[in-house]
Amino acid sequence: MTYAVEATSGSQPGTTLIVTSGQAHLSNWVGIETKPIRPAHVAAGIREARDQGWDPTRVGSPFQLDGSAGFIAQP
Repeated sequence: MTYAVEATSGSQPGTTLIVTSGQAHLSNWVGIETKPIRPAHVAAGIREARDQGWDPTRVGSPFQLDGSAGFIAQP
């Protein structure tokens, strides 16, 4: 599942964070067990992206964080 995080600060533009998780979407049709993305998961993704250089106040292309390593979509 992929989700996006945008930092908003009035009218100042920023960079979007795109996070690909290692889980299937809740509405998947292949029958894979799913778990919802909780606020703690989003916060952890933001911390990891910041550690890897994401600056939400910098203008530019979206920052991609891929957390899907080892994810295999099998029923």
